[in-house]
Amino acid sequence: KSMVERARTKDETFMIRLYEEASKQPDIEDPVDRYHIGQLAGLHQKAVDTICNLLAQANFIKKHGKVEISITPHGIKLVESLLHK
Repeated sequence: KSMVERARTKDETFMIRLYEEASKQPDIEDPVDRYHIGQLAGLHQKAVDTICNLLAQANFIKKHGKVEISITPHGIKLVESLLHK
């Protein structure tokens, strides 16, 4: 069962999905495909781009080219605070 239970904003859901996927990698800060994360979060491609722009500005994610993103230490802290409420 996923960690996403209660109603959350799309941004929060996206960050939690990113965290879950990134955690499966050898290094949590390795880049992942933003659209794959968007699919897991149930978001359309345009919504993913919009959310990624906002999250990058807030320093929760880092962009690597057009598609790949990685979670930042700041983003990891955000998700951990969301999950441990």
